[in-house]
Amino acid sequence: MFGIAKILLFFILTKFLYFCTLKVLLMKIINIEDINILDRETMVTVGMFDGLHLGHRHLLATLSEQSKKRDQTPIVVTFDRHPRQVLHPESPMQLLSTADERMQMLADFGVETVAMVKFDVEAASMSACRFAENYLCSRLAMKTLLLGYDNSFGSKSNDDFARLPEVAERHGFDILHDSAVYVNGVDVSSTKIRRALQQGDIEAANAMLGYPYRFSGHVVHGRHIGTGLGFPTANLVSDDRNKLLPANGVYALRAMVDGVTWPAMANLGMQPTFDGHQSAFEVHLIGFDKNLYGRQITVEFVGRIRDIKPFSSPMELKAQLMKDSVDAMNMTKK
Repeated sequence: MFGIAKILLFFILTKFLYFCTLKVLLMKIINIEDINILDRETMVTVGMFDGLHLGHRHLLATLSEQSKKRDQTPIVVTFDRHPRQVLHPESPMQLLSTADERMQMLADFGVETVAMVKFDVEAASMSACRFAENYLCSRLAMKTLLLGYDNSFGSKSNDDFARLPEVAERHGFDILHDSAVYVNGVDVSSTKIRRALQQGDIEAANAMLGYPYRFSGHVVHGRHIGTGLGFPTANLVSDDRNKLLPANGVYALRAMVDGVTWPAMANLGMQPTFDGHQSAFEVHLIGFDKNLYGRQITVEFVGRIRDIKPFSSPMELKAQLMKDSVDAMNMTKK
């Protein structure tokens, strides 16, 4: 019976991964440099779409709705990397989603065509009007440009974004502006979500995202301190160094392993009780007793339990971890 259950679980997981991958494969991702005027008139929106939060989703829903009304092909124009990675390589932006995660979320939302711009030094120097003329009009046959409520693009040192209406009149396209999305009185933006995560405010970040903040990585060997306390941990490291981690602290998580979701808790930061001087992301899956080393897992941040603090002894820390596990269980049930 147990063997049949494992086979069914494997089948369900395989199907799930297949459909996720299939959505991305079905979504057309084209290099904007390779396009020479599409057959149909298009409606275009431009953005990084980092995290694909509620504001982005409202914009994409508007793109879908309005493009149907105007009988235009909807196209999402985005960039292969965050502009700051080119403009300020010494301090690259910490991102809410990796490139693969961003494409998967766009596909899951139903986006059918993405025009990818290679963001390099040349692209960084291009003004908004030149970008609209050289790419959006000349290559995409754009008839409608949909802008987010705080959306802008083009070089800041050669800023002519305010002159886009002149370009629209000259090339015969309309400009539409989407409305802001507010959560608890705050207009949603990737910047505000990053700030909330950097402050450890998981509840605010998740509310603006519209889903629990996710982090994927592979499990590496750590100091094995948790195992000695009866709380074995998976030391999780992202394959993308630009993926943002929340502020240091102890968190309640949901961890996904082989299609099964486990309640979990994590220590993100130092281990002061054991003179730990190197930050780590250590995840304990509650009730899980198998080896995870070398595995790829995904966790969702549900809430913050407490700050990291030193304890007078390993036994005092163990007692606190038992309380933390109860808090994590309660928080992940909600």
